[in-house]
Amino acid sequence: ATPRSTARQLVREALERYGLAPEEGTSEEYVLCDVVGRPGGAGGAWQVEYLRPVGDAERPLVLQDVWKPKTGCSRRFEIRRRQEVER
Repeated sequence: ATPRSTARQLVREALERYGLAPEEGTSEEYVLCDVVGRPGGAGGAWQVEYLRPVGDAERPLVLQDVWKPKTGCSRRFEIRRRQEVER
């Protein structure tokens, strides 16, 4: 990933790397999400406080530099099924 990489490019590359996008169009089923939270749930599980789908044309590394999570929280990017996020 570089500062010029878009969310759509990163999703496509991740799916290809892990063999989850064998046919064209499969990557459209997934979206990169900006997830802010903290560890500490049952068994140290991640507790999500904020989740936002990243726009296909947004640049996640630029976003990471511009917007910082509140004190005590961390950010991570997750790939999720678009259908689940839109619910």
